[in-house]
Amino acid sequence: MTNSPFKSALKDFFFFWKPSLARRITLSFTIFGIVIGYAVFIYLAVSSTNTFIKLASESVGEYLDYMSKDNINEHQGELLKFIDQRMTNMVNAAKVMQVIFPSLKFDLYFQDGGAWKHTYTDEKGLVKSEKISNPVFARSLEKAKKERITTSSRFFYGAKDKVNVKIDISPEGHSYTQLISFDIYRMGVLKILRENIYKAIIFFIVLLIISRTLGQIFSFLLARPIEQLSREAEIIASGQYERRFTSGRKDEIGMLAEALNTMASRIIDGTKERENILIGILIALTRAIDAKSPWTAGHSERVTKFAEAIGRGLHLSDNQMRVLTISAILHDIGKIAVPEQILDKPGKLTDVEFAVVKKHSQTGADIIASIPSYETILPGILHHHERWDGTGYPAGLGEKNIPLFARIICIADVYDALTEDRPYRKAWNREEVRQFFEEQREKMFDAELVDIFLKLPDIQ
Repeated sequence: MTNSPFKSALKDFFFFWKPSLARRITLSFTIFGIVIGYAVFIYLAVSSTNTFIKLASESVGEYLDYMSKDNINEHQGELLKFIDQRMTNMVNAAKVMQVIFPSLKFDLYFQDGGAWKHTYTDEKGLVKSEKISNPVFARSLEKAKKERITTSSRFFYGAKDKVNVKIDISPEGHSYTQLISFDIYRMGVLKILRENIYKAIIFFIVLLIISRTLGQIFSFLLARPIEQLSREAEIIASGQYERRFTSGRKDEIGMLAEALNTMASRIIDGTKERENILIGILIALTRAIDAKSPWTAGHSERVTKFAEAIGRGLHLSDNQMRVLTISAILHDIGKIAVPEQILDKPGKLTDVEFAVVKKHSQTGADIIASIPSYETILPGILHHHERWDGTGYPAGLGEKNIPLFARIICIADVYDALTEDRPYRKAWNREEVRQFFEEQREKMFDAELVDIFLKLPDIQ
């Protein structure tokens, strides 16, 4: 059943947003760019506001200082026109400020020993003055007189707002006070984006391209070695503890690689230590089993020696030799369930007794199967009594269907049995053993392994 186009598209969409270091870095750069852009906008708005206040104060203050030699109270109308012209000139000259300050409204206040007066132009264009009767507003003028410059808002978060500014523009050394007050209407970021939609789109496109590029670069520099390290960790976790990862780096990734290598080394050391302890216990157990009968003492260790000699003749790897050694040591561990009277019987076994003996390979495999890490040695234990012609037990396997280690152990097991005394016969001499193995080529034994075995120095 094929997936529908809708399901495929949905799967692709979610796969694209699947968490990865590259996408997270790209998203981080994008968010960082937006935050920086927003912070720059706020900085420009605040900086422009402060610059405008400073220009207004200095420009009008210089003119007022020039006019102060006369009675300034009589020149309020002239000062009003001058401020209006200067404000207009500053707004027109500062194009960036035009965006932030769409409009300006100013007022002029004067105090000469008495109450505060408001100077303004009426509808007919006549300059008039009126006394300030509002005590709260009068106190705000007194505050501006004391602090020189006051503003109604110290913070700007990007939303539309209005800032009232009062500036003391009085020349130094004069008894009167001249204040200028105006409102700055700052536009919010959303309105600016709407009025400059094309510029905003270009900004975001450029931001995404830069973020994507930087994300790819940083993910290549960071994610690739981490990905390689992850693959190496999986290989080590699969059991290849001798594997080592070399990053050639001195940073945190290099430290992680070194920690991974150290962990693998400690696992190897711990595994070897535990395995040596376990093998020691199992060898002691097999010796105890062999010791059940005086005729089989040392049998398992001799079989192991012969099996290892055949394995070296086959040029087996270190790991294969390890498995072969343990398999040979434990090949008769199932005989723990065979009574001594059967093992030591001087005559021929009955069918019932032989059936009991034949169960020892399956019993041994069942014992070892309870050890999780020893599943590789089960075939050698279970099938070491199989015959090349298929007449063996327990499964009646034949030829190459018999596991290699079981074929090797079979030869070593039979050789040791023939060359040692048994209750039912004396040990064979070497010539008799050689003749027997030649006769049993491709009957009981693998002919290739027989050739290797008979060429061993100990056998010759």
